[in-house]
Parts: sequence; C-alpha cells; structure tokens
Amino acid sequence: MPVTSSALTEVEVNPVNTPAGAVVLIVDGLSAPFIYPELTPHSLDGAVLEKARLENIPEISKNSAQILDFRAPQTFTEGGHSVLVTGNPDADSEFVSFKDANIFDILHAQGYLCIAVMEKGDSWSICAEQDAVLRDKNNSIKNIEIMLEQYEYSQDIRVPSGLLQVMRSRADMAPAYVSSKETRDRYNGYNRWGIETACDVVNYMAKNCPDQKYLLTVNVGAIDMSGHYRDNYGYIDCVESLDSELLPLYNLCKENSLAFILTADHGMAFSADGSKGGHQSEKYSVSDEAQMVPFIANAQDIESGVIRGEFGQEDFAPTLLGILDIPDRPRFVKGEQILLTGHVNLKVELPKKGSVELRRNGQLISSSGNDDQFLFLGLDPDSYIVKAVLNSGNSPEEKEKEVYLRADSVLDFSNKEAKTDESEYSPAEAKEKTSSASILGGGSIFDRSSKHLIGYLLIGTMNLAGLFFIMKIMKKD
Repeated sequence: MPVTSSALTEVEVNPVNTPAGAVVLIVDGLSAPFIYPELTPHSLDGAVLEKARLENIPEISKNSAQILDFRAPQTFTEGGHSVLVTGNPDADSEFVSFKDANIFDILHAQGYLCIAVMEKGDSWSICAEQDAVLRDKNNSIKNIEIMLEQYEYSQDIRVPSGLLQVMRSRADMAPAYVSSKETRDRYNGYNRWGIETACDVVNYMAKNCPDQKYLLTVNVGAIDMSGHYRDNYGYIDCVESLDSELLPLYNLCKENSLAFILTADHGMAFSADGSKGGHQSEKYSVSDEAQMVPFIANAQDIESGVIRGEFGQEDFAPTLLGILDIPDRPRFVKGEQILLTGHVNLKVELPKKGSVELRRNGQLISSSGNDDQFLFLGLDPDSYIVKAVLNSGNSPEEKEKEVYLRADSVLDFSNKEAKTDESEYSPAEAKEKTSSASILGGGSIFDRSSKHLIGYLLIGTMNLAGLFFIMKIMKKD
C-alpha cells in the first residue's frame, strides 16, 4: 500500500528490506591483495609478500558481496575519502563542501542522522557534514586527542543528548587505549578504540532511537601508520589485530538491520620484503597494492558472492545509496551504482500533483496518485513505460516516457529544457563553470575558490572581481 510522507509517495511494487541505516568502516591503508584469498601481494621488486592470516573477514565475506577489483583513483587519504563520499574520481576536500555534492547531503534530505568516528581522513569538509563527529585532532597514536564536534542540519532531527554523552565518554577513554609502552599494543589499541566506539554508538541508537535512520562512518588509522613505520610484517600484524576486533560490530549491524560495509581509502605498497611502505608517491601509486582496496557489503537484500569486473571508488556513493533504496545521487557523481540487491528503484518527479502508472510488456505493474513525487521500490531491472497524468482541471495533461532500469533512477517530468547533467564535468571544470544553466537538483555551478581572487586583482579587471564575489555567495554554508 502506498505510504505518503513529506510529498513523497512510496510504492512497494515487490517486497524490499531497506536497511535501518548503515555502518561504513573505512580502514586507512588496507590493501585488498593482503586480505583477499583470490589475490597475491607483491613488492615493487617482484617478490611475493606474506598475506594476513584472517578469521573474521573471510567469514563476513561469505555472507556478503565482495568486489574483487575495486580501485582508488587517488591513492592518498584526502583523495580517497573525497571520492568515496562524492562519487567523483577527481574530487578533493573542498569539492565535498559543494551543495548537494556528497552522500551526507543526500541522506540528510532523507531524514538520516550522519555520525562519524574519524581517527584519520578527517578533512574539514567531511567533518562539517556530520551531525556529530569524534575525530583525532592530531592524527597521532603518541599524542592522541579526540574531539567531539556537533553540527545541526535540521530543526526536526537533532542529535540525541544521550548519544553525545556516549561519544564524550568514549573520547575521554581514548588515551588509555594507546598507553602501552609496546608499539604493537599501541597501534592495535588505536584501532580497537574506533571499533568499540562504533559498537557503543550502534548500541545506543538501537536502544534509544530505534526508528531513527542514520549513517555511521568509522575510520581507523593504525594499519596505514603500521605500513609507513613498521614494515610489511608490522602492517599485516595490525591487519590481523583489526580482523580479531570486527565481529562484534558486524553482528550488531546484522541484529539491528543495518548495512555493514568495509572498504578503504587507499592501499599500501612495499618496495621490498621487510621494507617500510607507501602509497602516494609515483613509484607506489601505480601498483595494485596501493590502488586495490576491499569492498565488502552485507545487508538483508544484498546477494552474497564475489563480484568480478573493474570498479572504482567513484562507484561507492551511488552503490551505498542503492543499498539504502535511495535513487537520488550527489550532484557531480560520475560513478555508477553496482547493483547488489537484485532490485532497482524508480523515483518519478512531476511539476505538480498528478498520478503515475508503470507498465512492462503492456501490463500494468503499479500506479499511484495525488502527489508530485513517487518512489517505486522493488522493481525488476527491465524496460518500463512510465505514464504521468497531471491534474489540470477538466483537461488533465498526459506525458509518457520509456525507461530501461539497470540501476536506481530518477525520472523528471518537469520539462526543464535548460537542464544540465553535472556529471559531465570534473571538479576542476565545475569550479570554473559560471553559467546559470538549470541543473538537476537545483542551483547553479559557480567557482568557490578564493585562489582566483589574486589573479583577478593582478590583471585589475573589476568585472572579473565582481564575478568572483557573485561566485562566493554560492558557497555552501
């Protein structure tokens, strides 16, 4: 039966098990060749390197979708995180802050809370997108300083005070996790704090806010640091320690109908057996070990198995939103949804209230009316005829379009002739684009970079300086 809420009518064509939210675990520096049984890690000099001996990640993978070849187009922390949350392979931290440019903007519009536990990868723009975030101010095991920051994105949905208290308490506990004199214990304790903090957040939300949808983003940083400072044996030791900590968080997600996704911002490469590692410099960045990161996703509707083919981090944002049955996408997305659930969803937008019919092979599949937005859930990937009837007094206006759905889609009947698909532009091109073309999702693309002001003043052109200030007012608050 259709359910109407906030001018959006949901129609469940076939049953779906939409997760109550998601936990995304981003393991800084985790390289897929060191943990996937199908892959073998090599050093830059060609030597075969020892793999991590794991217990929990293989068991989690058996019940999950595992993408075998999932690559980071930018093999460093800021780039990896920016690509993951925007779906654009060229994104940087400033680009994340553009209006409607990231998954957090999309989820906030759907009534989600966005919560984060960030040991590393805490660029200012990603932190600023969270309703509440714990972050390590110093990104340092030796000098750990966990800060709680809070932002308000909705007057209707506020961060529960009890959750903030849980997060403050966890921040106070952090130094004890890294107090050991043993290097190994400090590194492993750093990751353990992040995982156990995530468990406390999930437990609080389950007991006190069971109906509140949320995304919990967790970043743990010790594996990356182990690769840089402890050599490949210290690296796999830290991977094995993290593996031993994962099961409670994974089980909590299953028990509370949350999607669980494990991935990384970049991998780690080693020049030789016994050497310290790297990932960003040119000699490392071209290697499979630096580029290939894990993608393991578990939710009730996700079909388990190994997915072969070439995919990239730019596919993460649309895939996560697809898992949550949300067809909307970040405005500059270039990646494509990896269909993990076996069903697709269609959002239909009308310029005013009306009705919508879906037909397949001449047969009526579903219909609904008296709204201007409709979300049809649980469709089979196939071709459909979508007919819209707009309420126009005695002469209803009829429109019809044929669509082939191989992934979640948004079909707009508003007839905006000037509409522009922003995914045609890279972040650099989007920053330079100053036209006022109507774009999907609303707004125009204007340059936000203050660096351009210097150039304008040097050439003394008042018109360009004026244009700069016009562009600055478009900067996202």
